[in-house]
Amino acid sequence: MLQRFRKIADNGAQAGLSVSSSRVAYARVRKHRDGRPQIVAAAVEKSAGKNWAQQLSKQVDGIDTARLPLVAALPEGSYQLLLVEVPDVPADEVNDAIRWKVKDLLDFPVDETVVELLPMPKSSMGRAAPDTAYAVATRRSNVEDHIQFLHSAGIPLEVINIPELCMRNIAAHLPQDSSGVAFLHLTDQQGFLTVSREGLLYMIRRIDRGQAFLRSATDDFTRTEALGTFVLDVQRSLDYYESHFDRRPLSELVLSPGSDVCGLADALREQLGLSISQLDLNKLFDMQNAVSLEQQNECLLAIGAALRADPIAA
Repeated sequence: MLQRFRKIADNGAQAGLSVSSSRVAYARVRKHRDGRPQIVAAAVEKSAGKNWAQQLSKQVDGIDTARLPLVAALPEGSYQLLLVEVPDVPADEVNDAIRWKVKDLLDFPVDETVVELLPMPKSSMGRAAPDTAYAVATRRSNVEDHIQFLHSAGIPLEVINIPELCMRNIAAHLPQDSSGVAFLHLTDQQGFLTVSREGLLYMIRRIDRGQAFLRSATDDFTRTEALGTFVLDVQRSLDYYESHFDRRPLSELVLSPGSDVCGLADALREQLGLSISQLDLNKLFDMQNAVSLEQQNECLLAIGAALRADPIAA
């Protein structure tokens, strides 16, 4: 979404990569004739330095980092996501107008900022309701550093995306997506919540608490408090979706693999009254090799990046 370097080859195969503070994850997707994706994925410790690409190559059968089109997810914490009203200006001036509109909300100088817009569906509040979009803002140096990190490992980059769009790519394959589904992914430091329907992204919510926050509870009382705080964030987000888009209430929330920590699924089920399930990618996709839930959690965003279907749309 943020940058495109060459047209993605239409050969049915694509790769994805995500980088966290501790790991680099890689995934490769090839499609069967019936369109069902076959996926192979692996993650390695980032401390491996420049050898991480070689370590991934040993784990992923048939990896070809030099030729396979690659979509990379921006690292979490390297960008800001702001919900904004789209200004009434010519299309080629929108991004610049948004840059100045959000300058006081940024953690970095506006003249160092790269901004892209992710348009959202029309609100149900009536014709008078303004068009809205998520502004993805990052330092230009963050993008350049990420490109250099990959190039230093001999990996040419096609497109940079954000984690939330990688999640949307996976949610689009869920059976529940036809009627609307909430999808929650927890990394060590953050939670990512999306709501999509028929492949269309309706809502993004970033929760500034992750697995480390839930695991930090040392007794039943603090664990209950931590879970209650986290669930309240989720509930407020889902309430916004239902009121803003006038959709029938969601019936199910899907947790990403390995995100059911410290009784989170039970807390969500009890307090939200929703059906809560945990995704197992081994059942959703044709995984070349069975992957544990912990490994799926590490590779989720890389897999979502590799599943990016449209070289034009975000």
